[in-house]
Parts: sequence; structure tokens; C-alpha cells
Amino acid sequence: MPANIVALPSQVAIKKHIISALRAYWLNQEKLIRQLPIVDISEPLMNKTLKLYAVNLPDWGKSCGVNGAILVPAEACQKGDNWQQIDWWLASFLMLECWHERCWEQQHGPIHSYSFRLKGWDTRVWDHAWVNRIGLFLRAWAAVMVEQKLDRLFDPIPAARIVMTHDVDAVSKTLPIRIKQGIFNFFNSARMFAEGNRTQAWNKLITAKRFWFGSENWWTFDKLLAEESRFGIEAHFNFYADVRKKTLTRWLLDPGYDVSDSKTRALLSQIIKYGAEVGLHPTFDAWQSAEIMEQQKKELEQVCGKTITTCRQHWLKFSWQKTWAAQQSIGLMQDSTIMFNDRPGFRAAACLKWHPWDQTKNRAHTIFEVPTMMMDSHFYDYKMFSDEQRSVEIEKWVNEPKLTGGEVAVLWHPHTLTNDYGWMPGFKNILKALNER
Repeated sequence: MPANIVALPSQVAIKKHIISALRAYWLNQEKLIRQLPIVDISEPLMNKTLKLYAVNLPDWGKSCGVNGAILVPAEACQKGDNWQQIDWWLASFLMLECWHERCWEQQHGPIHSYSFRLKGWDTRVWDHAWVNRIGLFLRAWAAVMVEQKLDRLFDPIPAARIVMTHDVDAVSKTLPIRIKQGIFNFFNSARMFAEGNRTQAWNKLITAKRFWFGSENWWTFDKLLAEESRFGIEAHFNFYADVRKKTLTRWLLDPGYDVSDSKTRALLSQIIKYGAEVGLHPTFDAWQSAEIMEQQKKELEQVCGKTITTCRQHWLKFSWQKTWAAQQSIGLMQDSTIMFNDRPGFRAAACLKWHPWDQTKNRAHTIFEVPTMMMDSHFYDYKMFSDEQRSVEIEKWVNEPKLTGGEVAVLWHPHTLTNDYGWMPGFKNILKALNER
């Protein structure tokens, strides 16, 4: 049998890892979960792309799934879609650790965070937190096995934790932003004309013109904090901090502000006093370099006067093999990069805070990952929704961690609250949805 492109851990390691990742679902009852008669599928040969089977659940477990079923990777199915013949530990591991993506990266290089680069994929994996739902199903199964009521045997599922985050990519309207967003709006306008949507196409052309020639003040932080205070939300802000001389690429792709100037220093003090978390937003070229990340971490720590332990990579630049390893090597303790640039959803089929697997050292990383399920541009740049459609779409995504008791982040960029973007209505929709969780 040919070897897998990226070697899987042992069955024992996989089971231990998933039990740990999902421990919030079975506090004080881990022994019962370990004793479940789950089949072992030894050394499965990985498919080149992700293929899923819908596994119909027994009557007592149907509420854990979606329409009574849970999707699992084909490699975890021993005999078709019989729920008793599924290696639930393997299914959880393959989805949570995005093992098919890791194999793809090994062959083709990093996709960074663009889902369209994964050819032949079963995209249903990103529609729900399937790993969380497996956790719910396993505890329901354990209750059936010992003939006890679920709510007497286990604690209630955890309350959902949905963290609002802000990547501070711009504090003023710079020439690189005019170029990038103007081109993006022009591209979207051409696409809409081609689709026959002339009204939205003209609107995008008008927006592109405003980006190229307008001069709006982009310092939006006072109204941002005021809105979040109104909804009782303390957010998490990620700041860029690079003192290197700009190359053409960094000038075009990285933020243009100086984190050490007096106005930004005052903002950092205001945010910290407000109770928000401050993290690092490493530059476009830092995704595989501990040295570059460390320089930027030290600069941000010097400016804000506190140790920085969290981050999200700029442009979601990411490698499964290299990025977390670089982050944790410089003392970062939590990342929230796992998301797609071009669509909302659950890239790891989960809303969990967990220690992801280190495929090089064959053990869990020490850094935590809190995945991000959606950001502003998903609802404005990649999909053209009306305000009503956008509200419905946001509520749909927020509902999944509510139903599964998950932990996840959402992202909204502060500069999109300007009139140039006009994305304030969507921001208020998300704040309202989070407030109601």
C-alpha cells in the first residue's frame, strides 16, 4: 500500500488528541467516552481530496446532527455509512486538523487561505461545526450505553463563546489602499455587468471612484468602541508593528501606519483601558519566519507596555507546517488565523479552542487555535447581499456555535465603518447577533 503524503499519528494518539480537544463536552465523564465501542481503522490511505459521507444517526442522536446526519470523511467509514462502523476519532481528527489540506500543501504548496485553490473538495465540510457535533453525539451515545438520562450524566453543553476581533489594517486612507480596493471594486463591477446586474455594477463603479479620489477621515475607533460598548462587547484588536524599510511589496500589501506614533500609542492605551485584548498582526511576509514575527512582537510590546500573547496573520497567510511552529517559538500562545479569505464557514469543521497537531514533531502544539468563522468582506466583497439578506446570513453562521456550545472568532476591520466602504450596517448586525447569543 502506498504511504500517505503526510503520515497520520497512531490510533492511540488520535483518540487522546480528540478527547482532549473536546473535553468541554464531557468534564468529569471522560472515562465513559473512552469506553465507547468505536471501531478502529488502522492506517487509512488518504484520498487526494476530501470526500464526505452523510452518516444517519440513531433516533436518540439525531438532534446532534443536521437533518439527522453528520458528515464524515470517507477514510473514517469502514462499511458504508452505518454509524456503528464509523471511526469517530479518526473522522474528528481528519476534519479538525484539516489533514486533507495538509496533504494538499505537501504536494502543491500552501493555499494560504483561499478555498477556491482546493480542487475537487467536498465543501460541505465548512458549512457546520461537524467536530463539535460529533462531540455531542458521543456523549449522547455514552448516556445510552449506561442507560442514564443525558442531562443527569453530563453537564449542560458549554455556553457559546464568540469573540469579536479587529485587524487594524488602516487608520488613514493611503495610496496603496486606494489602489487595492479601487481595483477590487472595479473587478466586482465588471463581474456584475457580466452577470447582468447593472444596478450593483454601477454602484461598485461609483465606490471605486470614491476610493480613488475621496479624502474621508478613516479614524473610526471612537464610534467603533461606542457601538461595542452599547452592546456590552469587549473586542480583541490585532495591530501591525513593523519598523523595517518598506519594499514595494510591503508598501502595497502591508498596513501603512507607524504603531509608535503618538496618536496610535494613545489609541492602544484607550483600548487597553477599555478592557479589550491587544494582539499582533504579523506582516504579509512573516507567516513562516519566527525572526520577523519576533521583531514585530517586541516592537508592539514596547509601544503598549505589555506582553503580547495572541495574533492573527495578515491576509491570513498560513502554512500548516510552518506558521504555528514560528508563532509558538517566539512565545505567542493563541492564534486565530484559521479561516478562508473568500468565504465564511468552519475551515476546521469546528468552533473550538484547541492545541492543533504539529505534524513535524508528531504531537500537539503548545499554542492554542481559536478559528475565525466569518469577516466583513465575505458579505460585501465576495457576495453581494442586500441588507436583509446579509442580516439573515450573519445570523445563520452565528447560530452554529450557539447550537453546539462552541468557541470561535469573528472579524471586522475598523476602516470599513467609513462611508467609503459603508459596511457599518453589517457591523451592527453582527453586534446584535453576538449580543443575543
